[in-house]
Amino acid sequence: MKNLFLLLALQTVAILSLQAQPVSNYSYKLDNGINVKTENCWNQVWVEQSYAPMSAGDKTAPLSLNIRTLGDLVSQKSFKLMSAGKEVRMLGAAPGTYNLKLTLKLSGKPGTLSFMVGNIIIKPNTKTSVSVTLYDYQVLIEESPASLKGLSYFESKVNRYKGNTEQNLNKSILTFYVKDKHNRPIPPNEPISENSGKIKPGTYDVLISIGISGRTQKVWLENFVMKPDVNYKIATNLNAGIIIYTGGNKEVKDMHLYPAGTAGKQTGKPTPIKNLEIIGYESLTLTNACPPGAYDALLTFGNGVKYEWRKNIVVKTGVNTEVK
Repeated sequence: MKNLFLLLALQTVAILSLQAQPVSNYSYKLDNGINVKTENCWNQVWVEQSYAPMSAGDKTAPLSLNIRTLGDLVSQKSFKLMSAGKEVRMLGAAPGTYNLKLTLKLSGKPGTLSFMVGNIIIKPNTKTSVSVTLYDYQVLIEESPASLKGLSYFESKVNRYKGNTEQNLNKSILTFYVKDKHNRPIPPNEPISENSGKIKPGTYDVLISIGISGRTQKVWLENFVMKPDVNYKIATNLNAGIIIYTGGNKEVKDMHLYPAGTAGKQTGKPTPIKNLEIIGYESLTLTNACPPGAYDALLTFGNGVKYEWRKNIVVKTGVNTEVK
């Protein structure tokens, strides 16, 4: 994944990709009118482009596309080759520079995720192969009628991946705002907890603040129409993996993840490299949510008396990864 996870905590997914193929116009919309937007989250788009010679008699399209999504997110995938804002037929496309418009149907809740990949190059007598890997959160909203004296009930949970509903070490806080006005939060009419309560019906921009390992991620549900006497149960599926230290050494106090290959570039004794750190964990004997990717893990012994690298730790969506 070419060490792109360094960017995960710094930027939104709408602008993340290899510089050679920029990603733009990222849109995540549910059919009920809710726009999903994120800040400081783990979501990411990876794009790779490669070339191979085509024989003179090859009549196939000069471009092939492979779209891969991590975890549970989409059910159908389609794409269009674009030039100057107009669709171009793949078969027989002339050499030049194009955009790819990807449109993906959401699986858990009816809706569409779409974005544009730029700088797609078709060369003479050459097959262009484009690989797009998408990682994003799945937002599920369950509605059910209830007797609430005209109010709306809300409840939010953050699931690490589909089927994993463990809330330990996941903290989510719901904040309501008037649509398009995020300067003043609206308190619930009847608060129950940080992530549940009752509120007056209306159209809100709802902020889900997710705290994991000392960092806050923000998932916005904009244009959320809440009706009277309806329960809204919101589940945010991180499509993450799990990482846990199982080495058994009680002197190991915390673990910090870096892009794979970091350990090999460091000279001298192992030591933290703060500006390259992706995420750190202190509760090592518990299962911690982690974005999928390849990492080098730096273990801290005692109060920083010694550090050791564990190289090429691969975390996959929905899988427990042990570090020893």
